[in-house]
Amino acid sequence: MSTAEKIGPPLRFDWSVPTGVYNEALDPSGTPRDGWREFLDALRHAPPEELARRATQAEEQLRENGVTFNVFHEGSQLQRPWRLDLLPFILSAAEWRKVEKGLNQRARLLRWIVQDCYGSRQLIYDGSLPPEVLFANPGFIRAFCGLHAGPGPSIATYAAELARGPDGQWCVMADRAAAPAGMAFALENRIITSRTIPPALHHQPVLRLAPFFLQLQNTLTELGARHSPNPRIVLLSSGASHPYYFEDVYLARYLGYTLVESGDLAVREDRVYLKTLAGLAPVDVIMARGPERAIDPLELGGNSPYGVPGVLHAMRRGNVTISNRPGSGLMETPVFMAFLPELCRRCLDEELLMPSIPTWWCGDDAQRAYVLDQFEGLVIKPAFERSGGRETIVSRVSAAERGALRERILARPYAFVAQELIERSAVPVFSQGAVRPGHAAVRVFMVAEGGEFSLMPGGLVRVAPNTAPMELSISAGVGSKDLWVLADGPVRPVTLLSSENEPVKLQRTSAIFPSRVADDLFWVGQSLDRADFLSRLLRAVVERLTTDAPLDAAELPSLVRILADQGQIEPGFAIEILAGPMPAFGEELPRMVSDASESRGLAAAVRELERLASLERLWISPDAWRKIHETAATFHASVSSGWTGPYDVLDAVNQVILDLAAVSGLIQDGMIRGPAWRLLDIGRRVERTRNVAGLLRSLMSDGEPIERPVLKALLEVMDCRMTYRARYLDNIQQNAVLDLCITDETCPRSIASQLAALADHVDLLPQDAASPLRSEEKRVIMGALHAVRMLPPDQLARPQTADLRDIMIDVDLALRALTDTLSRKYLLHSGQPRQITIEPDVVATT
Repeated sequence: MSTAEKIGPPLRFDWSVPTGVYNEALDPSGTPRDGWREFLDALRHAPPEELARRATQAEEQLRENGVTFNVFHEGSQLQRPWRLDLLPFILSAAEWRKVEKGLNQRARLLRWIVQDCYGSRQLIYDGSLPPEVLFANPGFIRAFCGLHAGPGPSIATYAAELARGPDGQWCVMADRAAAPAGMAFALENRIITSRTIPPALHHQPVLRLAPFFLQLQNTLTELGARHSPNPRIVLLSSGASHPYYFEDVYLARYLGYTLVESGDLAVREDRVYLKTLAGLAPVDVIMARGPERAIDPLELGGNSPYGVPGVLHAMRRGNVTISNRPGSGLMETPVFMAFLPELCRRCLDEELLMPSIPTWWCGDDAQRAYVLDQFEGLVIKPAFERSGGRETIVSRVSAAERGALRERILARPYAFVAQELIERSAVPVFSQGAVRPGHAAVRVFMVAEGGEFSLMPGGLVRVAPNTAPMELSISAGVGSKDLWVLADGPVRPVTLLSSENEPVKLQRTSAIFPSRVADDLFWVGQSLDRADFLSRLLRAVVERLTTDAPLDAAELPSLVRILADQGQIEPGFAIEILAGPMPAFGEELPRMVSDASESRGLAAAVRELERLASLERLWISPDAWRKIHETAATFHASVSSGWTGPYDVLDAVNQVILDLAAVSGLIQDGMIRGPAWRLLDIGRRVERTRNVAGLLRSLMSDGEPIERPVLKALLEVMDCRMTYRARYLDNIQQNAVLDLCITDETCPRSIASQLAALADHVDLLPQDAASPLRSEEKRVIMGALHAVRMLPPDQLARPQTADLRDIMIDVDLALRALTDTLSRKYLLHSGQPRQITIEPDVVATT
């Protein structure tokens, strides 16, 4: 009996391709096309249950890896998960060579055109391009003139949106020359598909993607070679609000570049610098990933947070290279498609090998006449909007709308183009337990290699359930799939890592990383300890509320007051609680704990921890990130389930405590003891010290001795019960409890141990070598540590705790001063230029 018969019925093929649509897998006679036969034979014997299970595994891996893109709806930002179909899009090596040849020519042509448009404009002067195509085009930005002269390619990376018509011929639906998106999604699709697709479906030799990314590294290094023999390359992102921020993070990690945002860069004396923990470090190449119109707000205006003021001037002075050069996005406006065949003959003396979708510019009398004659069979687009913007399928609008559109074209004919309506080809998709046709849009990627372009042997395929036009965006469609280019023979392993036989230069992690990252990691540490502390405090409260006699818990009023002082509940509400029945408080507690609008509450701390960790995934281990994400998802799912009483809260905070313990362990064991870990740990210890000091200050607010039930609860919150019992049995005394909380440096949660660790951390931060004296931050932390260490033992035992309370206030003020000093000196880079470098040959004077 076969495996399929053991598991269940064979895989069902609901394969009905509409008439007039090209079938990628089968020819008109039903015979598999080149490259598909072996795969389809194996697919027919694949158990549907196995495919479904592996598809679920793929979704889980994508979710764990955080593969999403942001979508915006009614002003709110949401994250939409990335969908992957495990059945690949397959092309033969011979066909791929034809595609590469045509796109190589097309990319060279576009480079020629953009250099001319921002240079001598010979195409305008000799009549090859009408003046309106350039000077009426909002995509033509005069500030970019002259930037495309000089060595190096104007367009280093290029992408093309491909579709295959009913005749089987490829055509380009759109060109992407500014900051092509999708490379990282294509790579992630390849990795997940390779890991989860059944082995029986993966016997064919498939070309690897790594050589493409290796060439990308080489190209960017060559761009920076004229600035430095070892150029510093950064990837400039629009930030976490950008739809494809995941890709920015992924590419930076994979290529080994520093991920930066606009606030991480500064221009000083016509050079671009990276703001780091150790000062300003020069930048040689910027791989720009955002809108080129916002690259320099000083020259281009606007209030976009993406740009770097002064970067265009630094580029003109030859001190930095931007890839792709600003202005390359001009080639994305569809008006140029109408002229490419003639321009190819004019510029390259060649026939255009890879055609565009048939395009007509309405500014030309003959082309406009054709458009109006064939009006109902065309798609009308703005000529100067980036391809993928607004479009009108004429056959699908009313007669009145068609008439109004005609009038707009006649009024401003130069502002419109018309294109054919194409039905995309069909590919196999596994859906709902069967193989069905999906309709594919293919985005492929190229990188400059000398004077030519190399094509990635793969790409990003988006699929839709029908032949309707898809938006020319990587988020279009209902899912995606991997693109396999089959090799003619064995595939040579290629990796971005160094050769196994070649020793690498030994290094240690330095302080040359963005100060914004340091700031985020500092707050990751604070949010982590904040969430842990509040969970332990809430557990102590809820455990007493859920006893048989909560009114007998003498320590409960003190714990409620601490909750109010810590910001988990409103102080006014705490007064009402203390004056009213405790059972009523138990009924209200679930609502207060789940309220994320309480900025100092547990829900807000968990949410902030996940947000900050997602921003700085490059700087924490993948396991730590996954555990943080899982912690937040578990907590939010618990909240969403609808808590009905304190027992639900107790279950949730117990889980948070366990999860955060795992996160802490992963951070401690998985992060190199470099500046990133140091800033994160400083944030944790600052928050822990302030939490403990605030906790003790609340308990000493009346200056009276702390009652024994309260001391016992204090040991629970500090997680010191076992230590105390081992030392003193059950003899609860104020001095012994306060020793564990304040002065015992062997206790990992005591104030003294935190201050001592902070003093060690501050010692290792970059310092001003010109000053022989201790820094401001060192004096602050040493003063607080000395005050705690000098506490006499009898003061811990005094019935009157007012003096001790004042010391807790001083400790809190010292920690506030330390935070302000660290932010001002290392994280914000405000004030006058200064030299605090620890690598004078790498880091410039600020």
